[in-house]
Amino acid sequence: MYVELIAATFTMLVPAAIMSAIFLAVGSFCAMEIGGVLPWVAIGSGMVASAGRLGVILAYRRQSPLRLADRAVSAAWQFRLALSTLLFAASLALLGAASFLSPKPLPQMLATGLLFGFCSGAVARGYIRPQICAACVTLATLPVAFATALQGGWGHLILAGMFLAFLAGSLETIRFAYRLAREQIATRNEMTMVARHDPLTGLANRFGLRESFGDLLKAHRDLPMVAVHCLDLDRFKPINDRFGHPAGDALLRELATRILAIAREGDIAARLGGDEFTVVQAGIAHPEEAELFARRLARAIGAPYDIGGKSIEIGVSLGYATSPPEVASLDDLLAAADVTLYRVKRAGGGVGSSATAPNPAIVKAVGW
Repeated sequence: MYVELIAATFTMLVPAAIMSAIFLAVGSFCAMEIGGVLPWVAIGSGMVASAGRLGVILAYRRQSPLRLADRAVSAAWQFRLALSTLLFAASLALLGAASFLSPKPLPQMLATGLLFGFCSGAVARGYIRPQICAACVTLATLPVAFATALQGGWGHLILAGMFLAFLAGSLETIRFAYRLAREQIATRNEMTMVARHDPLTGLANRFGLRESFGDLLKAHRDLPMVAVHCLDLDRFKPINDRFGHPAGDALLRELATRILAIAREGDIAARLGGDEFTVVQAGIAHPEEAELFARRLARAIGAPYDIGGKSIEIGVSLGYATSPPEVASLDDLLAAADVTLYRVKRAGGGVGSSATAPNPAIVKAVGW
């Protein structure tokens, strides 16, 4: 959720560009009307901040999604965007204060429009990061309200009060909208989790496997092979019949834990249904790595299980297929691994391999 909320703040490229152009045009007019150095300092710092903000957004969009999924990386990008946005808010406040310290009404009107435009845009899009949004809105508003009140007279005092009242309303809107956004994202993530994962084991389901396979290949294009391991339990039905389905479910959950313990970071573990499981192993340099992984997996799964104080042993049949990432097809690899799996299962269980490529290589079976 943290990473997703940060990503949403980098969708405001067009509004930020529009605000920068309006700030330059209106600010330049106000500076010429007011005179002096202060408004030009505000314009200069504001344009530096605008350029920095737009540059950060564009640079963020060029980053790899896998890299941005890291919390620390996203936090660093958020800091850069927050810094440039706060500098822009301070520049806007300086220009607004200079406009209201001037006796001319037109710069005051234009400064009011700039302030409301910035704050409304910040609340509408920036509430996703409430602390940063609240700081920007407050920083932009308070100096202008103070400078307005210094003008004296009921009109300016009422306007200053309006600025403060709208600021209070904006802060409340930010708080409410942020809470609502968190609830919506949490609900969406929960629904996504249910749609992509097996409810019993927590592993990916068929849909989750297929969706993750493409991302996995993109992350490991630099290494020559990918392997798909399909495994099926032997004598699982008698365990359900003898010990009951709760014991069978507990065994499957423990089996999933063992698979995850063997799998490396970035591998995909999935339950396809019943007692059928698949592990996708990417980033391997030689087929021997797939065979070593398959044997480790089979040994781990074949070790006795302690379920409800009872020691339960189960057999496993495993077939795997390898292919270069650039020609890897999940359907083809699953089909090749399944063929090998059932050949091994008919032979009494064990581990078997099938190498697949544009021109299929020699198929071999390994006893277990």
